[in-house]
Amino acid sequence: MDAQAVAAFEARAVQAEQRLAVLEQKLGGGSSSSGAVDTSRYVAELQALRAVLVAAKAEQEALEKRVAELETENSKLKYQALHLKRAVVEADEKLASLQKQ
Repeated sequence: MDAQAVAAFEARAVQAEQRLAVLEQKLGGGSSSSGAVDTSRYVAELQALRAVLVAAKAEQEALEKRVAELETENSKLKYQALHLKRAVVEADEKLASLQKQ
């Protein structure tokens, strides 16, 4: 769920897109010398790759949403910690001034 995971999913998506491009090129510019090209196999692999790509993109979007939520929560906690630290420092100063009297 961190940047490395998102980068890994992006890398997988890029690889899937490259494989799709190769398959589309094979289907579009298929060699006429071979005669009967098994296009159904290429189409099935193309569909499987597209399904993987869609799943990876959906997972990436979910991870990006989770990262945004965690960043928001982190900023709230930092804000709380700052004010708690200030309150502790003020309380220590008051205690020190009361002990001097």
